[in-house]
Amino acid sequence: MTALPRLFCLLHRVRPGRAASCAVLATLLLNPLAAPLSSTAAWALHMPKVPELGAAALTPFMQSNKQIWTTVLPLPDGRMLLEAPAWVGNTGPQLYARAPDGTLTPWPDTAWNATDGDPATRIVSAGGLIRAASGSVWVLDSGVPDHTKPPVAAPKLLEIDPARNTVLRSIPIEAAALRPGSILSGVAVHDTTAYVADSGVGAVLVVDLAARMSRRFLDHHPALVATRPIVTPSGELHDAMGRLAALDASMIAVSPDGSWIVVQPPSGYLSRIATSLFFDPDVTPAAFEEGVTQWFKTPTLGGMTIDSNGTLYWSDVTTGSILSYTTGRIPRRLITDPRLTWPTTPGLDGHGHLFVSASQIDHTTAFGGPASVKWPVTVYDLTLPTTPPPQ
Repeated sequence: MTALPRLFCLLHRVRPGRAASCAVLATLLLNPLAAPLSSTAAWALHMPKVPELGAAALTPFMQSNKQIWTTVLPLPDGRMLLEAPAWVGNTGPQLYARAPDGTLTPWPDTAWNATDGDPATRIVSAGGLIRAASGSVWVLDSGVPDHTKPPVAAPKLLEIDPARNTVLRSIPIEAAALRPGSILSGVAVHDTTAYVADSGVGAVLVVDLAARMSRRFLDHHPALVATRPIVTPSGELHDAMGRLAALDASMIAVSPDGSWIVVQPPSGYLSRIATSLFFDPDVTPAAFEEGVTQWFKTPTLGGMTIDSNGTLYWSDVTTGSILSYTTGRIPRRLITDPRLTWPTTPGLDGHGHLFVSASQIDHTTAFGGPASVKWPVTVYDLTLPTTPPPQ
């Protein structure tokens, strides 16, 4: 068995007696797409090795001795939303609003952050947090507070009005769009459509928010499953059983005009897909598969966000960096700093600052091991460069 099929089988925990058949499947899945993806990726520039900014551009913004934050979302009114999901071991509220004076309160309120009660009226396991162009904040609830155990509730999407701190809609994800082992993680919204990544069984779910209908696409597509190990500065990450830790597609973003999405597993490569494919009734399965374009050979990522111009910002787990990537495929290494230990989903304030949590996820219980987090967990403020990207 060659290296790539072997890793595919190992990451997907195939029993030893089925290794041969897995190798055949992996080869069929991976090899046909290798040539077109490689030729497309060759058009992109390599990520610079030298960062543009020095350590002074990265300053501590806030800290916690009990919460591990994985998403930071600045709001136009000066508040900041923070996600502290259950799946990394947090036991308190999973969503917070930070006021400009530093005060933290459960968001949208205490009831939605209850740890027990009717799953339909509380956040069971926060799995994504974004602000749509309409101003609404969308929260993905995976219903899986412990990724090593079965779900305890059906997944749902919540639309929240940040001005009134009120849940406007709760949209369940239809069971037909899920698979045994599905763990939804990552959401992007454009107009009346939500795009959701499945990190348990690689796929993209497309949710019609008006019709409350869910559809599943690209099930087990090689671009959406874990085919590489998660690499930290200490090396490859393993779970409590000593196996390579694996997560399928968990990061997703949609372009400002809604014409394309990008998606990837933490340890996969970034892929770009035209959204028109999801709505074309005449597209063939083969054309759909070929419509997934490898967009950049990223390192292990801890999070991704997109600005109003379509520029992507990535949190690089492997080197402790913040990277960016324009629509013109210009990569930038903004900063590399040892303080960025497993940086997660960053947030942009629209005024030249990026906020990111050094979450230390590899030291949490997320992968089944004991917690060894070095408190406090810090959210950093990165002052972005004012110069345009090099051409």
